[in-house]
Amino acid sequence: MTRTILIVDDQSDARQLIRMVMEIENCTILEASNGQRGLSMAEEYKPDCLIVDLRMPGRMDGISLCQAIKADPELCRIPVIILTAFYSAEMEQHSRIAGAAAFLEKPCNFFHLIQEVERVTLQI
Repeated sequence: MTRTILIVDDQSDARQLIRMVMEIENCTILEASNGQRGLSMAEEYKPDCLIVDLRMPGRMDGISLCQAIKADPELCRIPVIILTAFYSAEMEQHSRIAGAAAFLEKPCNFFHLIQEVERVTLQI
């Protein structure tokens, strides 16, 4: 099954790594470098899943983006996977409350990321 994945991360090298892994899985990849652009692209393309960095500069970090996706009736069913290099149990809890389907630490095990994308997209 071909999935469309929107990667939202301010670090281009992080987006590139995730892109390479997910393209091996025959996913179509979209990229945004900040939360606001990620929200616009989600509205336009309605991807099957978002992979979102927790900490991004600007008005919209990963949790804010997740909240905006979950508050929109047209987007709320799209699963959001949060990635972070700054893990804390509190941030994981905030992400889950915001509606994140998964919360993974960077650098992540890419096999685990693939499994999580498959798991959350099968629940749609």
